[in-house]
Amino acid sequence: MRWILDMDSKNFRATAIVMLSLGIAMATGFSRQSALAATLGAGRVTDIFLVAFALPEFVFVALPVILSPVVIPLFMQVRRQNGEALAWRVAWRLAIWLLTATLILGLLAAWAAPLLITWLSPGFDILERQQAVVVFYWMLPGLLFMGISTLVGALLQVYRRFARPALTTAIYNLVFIASLLALPLDDPLQRAGLGVTLGAIAALIFQLPLLVQVRARANLSLDVSTGAITDTPVDLRPALILFGWMSAGYGIHHLILFIDRAMATAQGAGSAAVLNYGYHLALTVGQLSGLAVSTVLFPTLSEQIEAGDSAAARRTLSQALGLVLALALPAGLGVIILRQPVVQVLLEHGVFTSRDTQAVGLSLAIYTLAVITDALCQPLWRLVYAWRDGRLVLAVNGAQTLIRLAANLILVGVIGYNGLAVSAVIGLSIQLLILMALARRRLGWQISRAGWSRAIRITLAASLAALATFGVLQGLAKFLAQPSPWLILLVGGFALLLLYGAFLAGFLRRPLQDEEGFFHW
Repeated sequence: MRWILDMDSKNFRATAIVMLSLGIAMATGFSRQSALAATLGAGRVTDIFLVAFALPEFVFVALPVILSPVVIPLFMQVRRQNGEALAWRVAWRLAIWLLTATLILGLLAAWAAPLLITWLSPGFDILERQQAVVVFYWMLPGLLFMGISTLVGALLQVYRRFARPALTTAIYNLVFIASLLALPLDDPLQRAGLGVTLGAIAALIFQLPLLVQVRARANLSLDVSTGAITDTPVDLRPALILFGWMSAGYGIHHLILFIDRAMATAQGAGSAAVLNYGYHLALTVGQLSGLAVSTVLFPTLSEQIEAGDSAAARRTLSQALGLVLALALPAGLGVIILRQPVVQVLLEHGVFTSRDTQAVGLSLAIYTLAVITDALCQPLWRLVYAWRDGRLVLAVNGAQTLIRLAANLILVGVIGYNGLAVSAVIGLSIQLLILMALARRRLGWQISRAGWSRAIRITLAASLAALATFGVLQGLAKFLAQPSPWLILLVGGFALLLLYGAFLAGFLRRPLQDEEGFFHW
């Protein structure tokens, strides 16, 4: 299996650290969803929270995607060409711009809240919309704190400090859970709304000490490589223009998620809640594969693209895609097989019923297929970000949004709210093909015969392991009349991991001629 792990030892260690950090974040995310399910259930109350949370959720998810491609390459370039001092002054200027932009966004959102909530909730009555507006106001201050927290995390990644930025999600989740369960407010919706803001504050505070430490060490080694401080003015206009294009591109991408949530509210009480639970549980697969690998990949890939080293960039991209496929496919198939006990263990508490478990399990299975595809898109997206082509980001996301909008309108009328999940599978699959075509055209990257052989072997190993695990679970059900969900998860997870490793080792015993990486060019 050398070809899967054939990467720089520092990048491999960093990837392992990020995966561990994201695993901790994932565990707290499960707890967060469990606390929501037990407190709010899977009905209209949860729908109200999700509609109010739509804009803050967009900002929290979008900022790392938008800021990292702008901040990391710019900071690295200025640091290399002009020294640490000027790079940190540029970072301070970016922080001021970000604070200003976030403050303006918050004020506009506060003014437009009733209109925004109305658009996001066509299935709500007047009272439900009023409740959503109140909860939304509780969340608004969190936008400012999460913006600065994201900038701090991007700066830490420049210095290859990946663990703490990855753990901020865990800190946010833990503070949110504590707020939801312990704040002295009678209304659980208000506790949830305030928990969003308190979680964002905690995420910022968690990272600041490490940033101060990194900044102090940078001062001690100030310009050792250049021997002098260069005060050459840095033009931030290209970075701000790129930020604008990235914001527009991701805004178009996230628009379909707003539309999904709005359409779900019109499909009956609890529809938005069911889709939300299924989607966020499925995201685990992408976080531990595509997100973990791509987070470590991006600084290295940016350096290679800027240096014009296309061969190294192709090799880095290939290794990343190979590792993502080897991780995401078996994990995704495992989630699909074990969806019922997963939902029972994590969500079926308090006011969350067994009927809710059935509904969430189906949406979880569909969204998992979409997340596997999205995980493979993540390394390819980092390549696009390294090109600093904001127009390309807008074009690709615009195409995906149009495709999913058309699929939404068709599928919801045929299969109900789960049509929104199927639409995600279709849109992300087409997006993957588009990104692969761009990598081939602009980087000269393509899949060789050996690459296809490896992909087929991984797919066979994961599929056979999943089928065998399903057989093991069927035998367990016959041996024990009503096995507990915990036992099913334990047996199924262990069987899948063991069988996948055995099948993969067997299929890869025969060496391949191509030793360049997972995919060849």
